[in-house]
Amino acid sequence: MSEFPHDPILDPLFAQARAQAPDTSRAEYAFETRLGARLRELKPAPHRAAWGAVSWRLMPLFLVVVLALAAWQSRFGADTQGAAQAAALDNPEAADLLANFDS
Repeated sequence: MSEFPHDPILDPLFAQARAQAPDTSRAEYAFETRLGARLRELKPAPHRAAWGAVSWRLMPLFLVVVLALAAWQSRFGADTQGAAQAAALDNPEAADLLANFDS
């Protein structure tokens, strides 16, 4: 049973529309040629393609650089925190300031 009500006026029109097959022969003619031409139009410029290829090939180098910078920053951050704590020993106002940042 259909969940839509039957309309006596529209039902014959829908049946006629289902009975007629659309003519796709014009769209089928030289489809591969038209598709290839369209894809060539969408292809990026040669200089853009070269930059893309180079950047993907350099990705391992970029990864090594990022990991080295992250390791350096974590070591540098630990040194900075130790220096801040040492400065707080000499300066009680700095100790209050550090206590405010830590909480």
